[in-house]
Amino acid sequence: MDSEHLTDNTVTLCNDNGVRAVFSCYGARWVAMCVPDREGRVEDVLLGFDHLNDYKTATESYYGAIIGRVCGRISNAEFRINGTLYKLAPNDIYGHPIRNHLHGGIAGFHCQLWQKMQYKNKDGEESVSFTYLSKDGEEGYPGNLNVSVIYTLTNDNALLMECKAVADQCTPVNLTNHAFFNLHGVDRGKNILSHRLTIPSWHIIECDEELVPTGTIVSVKNTLLDFSKSRLIGEAVKCEQMGIHTNNGFSLAYALDTNCGLPLIAELYEEQNGRTMQIFSNQPSLQVYTGYLMNGTDIGKKGVRYSVSAGVALEPQGYPDAVHQSNFPSVLLKPGDMYVHRSLYRFTTQ
Repeated sequence: MDSEHLTDNTVTLCNDNGVRAVFSCYGARWVAMCVPDREGRVEDVLLGFDHLNDYKTATESYYGAIIGRVCGRISNAEFRINGTLYKLAPNDIYGHPIRNHLHGGIAGFHCQLWQKMQYKNKDGEESVSFTYLSKDGEEGYPGNLNVSVIYTLTNDNALLMECKAVADQCTPVNLTNHAFFNLHGVDRGKNILSHRLTIPSWHIIECDEELVPTGTIVSVKNTLLDFSKSRLIGEAVKCEQMGIHTNNGFSLAYALDTNCGLPLIAELYEEQNGRTMQIFSNQPSLQVYTGYLMNGTDIGKKGVRYSVSAGVALEPQGYPDAVHQSNFPSVLLKPGDMYVHRSLYRFTTQ
């Protein structure tokens, strides 16, 4: 990726192994990750663009962006805190008429210009911090929210993302990064159906036809959606549960056991070149979206068209629509508390 094409809002981190990670102030986006395959060939594995304006005009708005204040859907674009009703923008394409709130709203964190600071940590590893003040009432959310996202490229070829937030009023907060991965290398124009995915869970947060949670956790053990043992993504999209066959892909939230530490929550593997990505996180769910809405409209890096299954988003996060489900882990942040999301993406080869 030619990072200068994204103007001086771009930051490039490098480690001792020649691995590079590139970020943009626009949405605190992760815009490139250049890692080797088993033969040592270094290629970019993140879908995206060579020019900043393409991120602003793309059909898919969220390539590599930080999503907030709340990722996923909020039913009816409203919620209550202590009896007070807060109304949000109904911007989700699902639902007739459009009635749900998606990914923080029309002008969510993904399209804000964040402040950046690049530095080295105590181990000499390169980091960049992005900060943003989400003001009281922005997109309908209560309270002033100070947010920081720190990306650190480690010398063992991992990218650590640390999101923190504090608020002066009680407000929902559920942040994630919406990167789309393709371990073939995004310049090759291959899809991700040959990637093998492993998730240490066979429980899914059930959703209705508008992709809004019903409040029920369902088992998919021994089905095509069971990734507790490594499975081809291309095999899973053949499943006829939950509208998957119709959509030629899926968007599913897996419920995880992340009570402590930073456990392994997913592994993505491309057998042809050996690239492997492991994700470790303190978040209780993982949204898996195989890009079935991509239709070739977005022309990405090196002129590659992004069509169905061009990339897979693996998004550690809190439970979706938790503001309406009392049995879900709460996403409400109270004054005096700190929201902390830690996810680590480790790249190796097999």
